[in-house]
Amino acid sequence: MRVILIRLVVAALCLGLAAQAAAAPTPLEIVKRTNEDVLAIFKKHPVVDAAVEKELFAAIDAVTDYEALSAAAIDSFCQQLTPAQCATFRETFTRLLRISSIKKLGRYRADRFEYAGEEVAGGTALVRTFAFFKEEKIPLDYRMERRGGSWVIVNYIVDEIDTVRNYRKQFTQLLAKESFDQLIARLNRKIAGFEAEK
Repeated sequence: MRVILIRLVVAALCLGLAAQAAAAPTPLEIVKRTNEDVLAIFKKHPVVDAAVEKELFAAIDAVTDYEALSAAAIDSFCQQLTPAQCATFRETFTRLLRISSIKKLGRYRADRFEYAGEEVAGGTALVRTFAFFKEEKIPLDYRMERRGGSWVIVNYIVDEIDTVRNYRKQFTQLLAKESFDQLIARLNRKIAGFEAEK
């Protein structure tokens, strides 16, 4: 009797997990829902002030792994840095990614999005979209990874420019000419510039 009960409990748990997996949003659904949330925020608030930024951060932070994006762009440089420098680089660059994403959204507000599908391979996915800015149609692809039962964005490819690869290239060029401290000062100036924007 006890063995039968254990089997029933295990079967119920498996069915529950299968139902949860079936009900979990797909990568495309997550991107679509987030884009709709962002468009709705902009429609409701034509002027982007601190309160609107907070709403935008809430929508985007929930689906974006900025730490993973940052690590992918800078971890190869950490071999030349001390652990403390590497931690500073990651923290500063993550702050820059986060605020620049919101400020750029405010400047280049898409009127609408079209969705060209998703490609899922195990724990990774690519969601293909097009963002429409007035008369422009810009390809915007999202690289995503599974985190637990959901999906998060770990990279953006905007008009065929890979965000991680592009930053890695910039940092390679800058660190060939500047010291680490100069690079961090440069990133902090960019952050301050974004923060000062109205």
